Amino acid sequence: MKVHNVVRVMNFHALIRVDNAKRQAQKYMQMQEALMQMMACIVNNRNFRLDKSILQPPKDGRILNICLGSDLGFCGNYNYKVNEEIRADANEDIILIGKKLYAGEDVNVLQRFARRDFSEKYGELEQIIRDAILSRRYSSIVLTHIHYENTTSNYLEKLQIFPVKKFSDETYTEDFEVEGNLGDLFSHMLGTYVTSELCLAVINSNAAENVLRQNATTESLKRIEEIEAEQERVDRRERQTKEFSKIIDSFSKRSLYENS
Repeated sequence: MKVHNVVRVMNFHALIRVDNAKRQAQKYMQMQEALMQMMACIVNNRNFRLDKSILQPPKDGRILNICLGSDLGFCGNYNYKVNEEIRADANEDIILIGKKLYAGEDVNVLQRFARRDFSEKYGELEQIIRDAILSRRYSSIVLTHIHYENTTSNYLEKLQIFPVKKFSDETYTEDFEVEGNLGDLFSHMLGTYVTSELCLAVINSNAAENVLRQNATTESLKRIEEIEAEQERVDRRERQTKEFSKIIDSFSKRSLYENS
C-alpha cells in the first residue's frame, strides 16, 4: 500500500473520531448536570445533618494531578506540552494516562497505563478518586490535558475537578426527608461527578489529539502530493529523454544504412 493511501486513511479516521467525541461529550455533560442538581438538593436541605468537611479539603495537602496524553504520535506537540507541565511542579502525586507521557525522577507517579486501557482501568481510577476525596489527603485534584476548543484552537489546560464548584440553590424548592445513610450516598455521587469530569476530559483531549493528527496528516498529504507530482515530472522527462534518444539512434542507423 502506498504511503499516500495510508496517510489519507489516518486523516479520515481522525475526522471521524473528532465527530464521535462531540457526541460522547454531550452525554457526560447531561449526566453531570443531573448529578449536580441532585447533590445541590442534598446540600441545601435543612433537614439533613451532612458532614460537609468532605467539600472542604485541607489547604496544606498535596495535589493529585491526572495527566492525559496519547499512545500514538503524529499529533504535533500534543504530548510535549503535557510532559513539560508534569515536570514543572514536583509537589504533586501524578497519574499518567498515555504511553507518550514521561515523568522525571523527582515526580511521584502513583499509576501509569496506556490511553487505550482507560476503560479497563476506569474502576481503579474511580476508587482512587473516591479514596482521595474521603481521606482528605489532597488539597485539590486537577486534570492536565490538551483542551479541544475548535478545529483551529487547542491549548494546554490544568483543570481543577475537586473541590467542586459551589452548589447552586436556584433549582432547590423545599426540604424533604429520606431514610438511610445520606452521607454515603452523597460521597458516592460526588465521586461519580468528579470521575465524570475525568471522562469528559479524556473525550475532549481525544478530540484535540485527533484534530492535531488531522492537521498533521493534511499537511503530509499536501507534501506527499507535491513529492509525487515532482517525481512524475522527473519520470516524464526520463521517458521523453529515452524516447528522443531512441529516435536519434534510429535516425543515425538509418543514415548510415542509406550512405553505405
